[in-house]
Amino acid sequence: MVGASVLPLLFMEVVLHWFPVSTSTAAMAVNDQNTILRYLPDQSYVFSKGWQFEIVNTGRINNYGFVNEQDYTAHAVDGPVVVIGDSYVEAMMVSYEQTVQGRLSRFLTPDRLVYSLGISGAQLADYLAFAQFAWDEFHPCAMVFIVVGNDFDESLAKYSTGPGYHFERASTTSGLRLVRTDYRPSLLKSIVRSSALARYLWKTVGIGGIPDAVSQKFGTPERYVGNTQASASQERLEDSRRAVDQFFHELPQRTNIPKSRILFVVDGIRPQVYTMSAGTHETGSYFDLMRQYFLAEASSRGYETIDMQPHFLARHLRDGARFEFRIDGHWNGLGHQEAAEAIISSRTIQAVISR
Repeated sequence: MVGASVLPLLFMEVVLHWFPVSTSTAAMAVNDQNTILRYLPDQSYVFSKGWQFEIVNTGRINNYGFVNEQDYTAHAVDGPVVVIGDSYVEAMMVSYEQTVQGRLSRFLTPDRLVYSLGISGAQLADYLAFAQFAWDEFHPCAMVFIVVGNDFDESLAKYSTGPGYHFERASTTSGLRLVRTDYRPSLLKSIVRSSALARYLWKTVGIGGIPDAVSQKFGTPERYVGNTQASASQERLEDSRRAVDQFFHELPQRTNIPKSRILFVVDGIRPQVYTMSAGTHETGSYFDLMRQYFLAEASSRGYETIDMQPHFLARHLRDGARFEFRIDGHWNGLGHQEAAEAIISSRTIQAVISR
């Protein structure tokens, strides 16, 4: 009886080895010796999504443990342009040539290198740690931060937790403080990740998101804007604004470069772009309010910002382009193209070119 139930699983395990199932990109331990989350270096990967493998991409994790086709080297002075972010910068679903960093690299080479530090699940608190790491290792000539909808509240341990990430925690003496949560690779997880069937179900099909999908269909549906819940309680907004304020408070001491060499790129509200509804359903959403707050705070503190909303809107009106995948909300190649072109035209990058 047991054998009869196991045989189909073994058959599927064997068969799936012939398909582009997402590979396991194991992470390095996070501790005092390695203070930020990144992958085991020098490995190739396969990314796939959808039970019929609708999205398939291959790429490389470099010598520093980040998704990038080029290896990095330490710099003592005047180093590369560094692009910092979460899965939008990691961009496993997009070929390197089409990513923001790939396009910037082609534009700036051979005069400037472009390094990317992006890990899925990272947020503003992690961006501070990434910025510190980038300065210590590479002494960048400029930094570009890609900011998206779930970067605000998820910076706070109150709303999100996870081993290997940094979070802002409340302190009884000084408001918020940045805290690292250490990570130790699990032997059991390593064994499970070696199974093509497990990876297919969890990563390619995404069975972890099925309960949410069922709730959306049969329960009380929760609206999402910018890959985060659209509802905006006063408590959530106030906490998120505190996280943004703390981010800007700590940023100068972690980047160690002038404000004129730091650029923030904030994702647009893409449903609003496509519906042309003047924000009937998106205006007043959590992401709408937080992106406005972040852009205003950055500008008031002397940083250059790019709001991707008008860039996406202009392109969509011109040729009907859409900037994410049908089954995945991350930027597709066109989304990365619009962002890269906006970055290249920025004062920050133009100053790098003229140096």
